[in-house]
Amino acid sequence: MAVFKVAKCPTDELSLSNCAVVNEADFPNTKHIKIHTGGGQNFVFSIKSHPSIARYSVGFSLPQRKWAVLSLNQEFNVEAYHPEEYISSIVLEADFMQKKTTSQEQYDTDEMAKEFLYAFPNQMFTVGQQLAFAFKDKKMLLLVIKDIEVVDISAIKAGGDAKPRKAKMGQLIPNTLVQFEKAENSSLNLVGKSKGKVVRQSIINPDWDFQKMGIGGLSNEFNAIFRRAFASRVFPPEIIEQLNCKHVKGILLYGPPGTGKTLMARQIGKMLNAREPKIVNGPQILDKYVGESEANVRRLFADAEEEEKRAGPNSGLHIIIFDEIDAICKQRGSVAGNTGVHDTVVNQLLSKIDGVEQLNNILVIGMTNRKDMIDDALLRPGRLEVQVEISLPDEDGRLQILEIHTARMKQYKKLSSDVDLRELAALTKNFSGAELEGLVRAAQSTAMNRLIKASSKVEVDPEAMEKLLVGRSDFLHALENDVKPVSYLVLLCRVLILIVLIHKYSRKFQKY
Repeated sequence: MAVFKVAKCPTDELSLSNCAVVNEADFPNTKHIKIHTGGGQNFVFSIKSHPSIARYSVGFSLPQRKWAVLSLNQEFNVEAYHPEEYISSIVLEADFMQKKTTSQEQYDTDEMAKEFLYAFPNQMFTVGQQLAFAFKDKKMLLLVIKDIEVVDISAIKAGGDAKPRKAKMGQLIPNTLVQFEKAENSSLNLVGKSKGKVVRQSIINPDWDFQKMGIGGLSNEFNAIFRRAFASRVFPPEIIEQLNCKHVKGILLYGPPGTGKTLMARQIGKMLNAREPKIVNGPQILDKYVGESEANVRRLFADAEEEEKRAGPNSGLHIIIFDEIDAICKQRGSVAGNTGVHDTVVNQLLSKIDGVEQLNNILVIGMTNRKDMIDDALLRPGRLEVQVEISLPDEDGRLQILEIHTARMKQYKKLSSDVDLRELAALTKNFSGAELEGLVRAAQSTAMNRLIKASSKVEVDPEAMEKLLVGRSDFLHALENDVKPVSYLVLLCRVLILIVLIHKYSRKFQKY
């Protein structure tokens, strides 16, 4: 063991070789060295000789000095090292050498693996080691050794155990399996089969269900939404690239008032492992100042645009929810006046969802009970292409909704045993979800009213907590006196109006 000093690597070419550089006279028949920097720290390097390195000095590149915590002219002990273990597989974390670099260039990991084996033949590598990597004519990469598995060649020759095992270091061989992983928060775009098996967070929260989320009677509708809008997002980005598949960017939920459109859109945001949803009412977009309405639309998409540029296909999903979307997306040319504000807002929204600069990390969810008022360009494939009618629930759906709204009463034994939810579901034909919730509230009010003493002043029975019980008679009273299926009447009125208009205009056409 001899004492040496730290020196700079003499050339950029040698710096990229990942070898420590020595004087040939110091190590005439040695390929690897082990250095001892004090404090029990040991590092192994493969070496190359160069005449510009003085004797008893070792030249290191900047990544090597950073990894081994070496400073120029520092003294350390050196000895020759002879490897016994060979790397069967190695995982490398990759990022741009310049941290703030952004690029949409694709880095083919299969080609990178071949280049890595060619650039660093038979070299020693250690977990945690950093090295510079030049791949073709692309931007310089910084690689960090994340994981190494080795095999003992001598043990194999002796007929011993040949199973790979985890190790701190080993020597690269031509048959080593090389895999690459993207560094966290890096904009590097890796493609190919040699991409490391990164554990991806599922886009669907594993513990969600309809009952906990307060959604009932919409199983078929949700299945349709999942099949069209979310199925492609479950698969890894490389599979989607191979299929040349584009994710669905927009969903339109339409139907009568009170059927659960807003509730479903709100809970979709909670169900997905995505960025915090942006929820906006349609009228909030409009502004009295020129250009501000369009700027409000652009602000909604700003975060998604920034992350798309930085992370490419690895960007998280950004959800934008428009309640009452018909307020800002009316048919262009249909709004009275010559300002054209509504038209320009529609144009801005169209260009952001599926314009020249396409975003693949957004999901726009719009809700309306007036689908006929929305501009046709917004409903074509590539925009709000998944259109799901949220209609009035059937009997099974009404039962689910009633069970959701009475679950807490059952838990605290405030629901009488004579209440048959199946019977109530049968009696509430044409009720929407909101009206069923109103029915439960009305029944609760009726039950509480029985325990209020009306004398000179209003008092509550002191034993009300124990006596309070919502029974069948309370539901029937609410059904008869308090809650009516308004949504059914609205639909009926619209049908009658439509019939009148058709009859009116058909008579006009007959004159011609």
